[in-house]
Amino acid sequence: MSDPDRKKAKSDARIGGMVAAAVLVFLAVFTVIFVLAG
Repeated sequence: MSDPDRKKAKSDARIGGMVAAAVLVFLAVFTVIFVLAG
């Protein structure tokens, strides 16, 4: 019963990691644009 839960947690962690990476990239690009424009 704990195997599906562990698999789901791992999948959620992977999705969370991709979201975090996307947010970091977005912030980096936004910062570069802000600095260049400012």
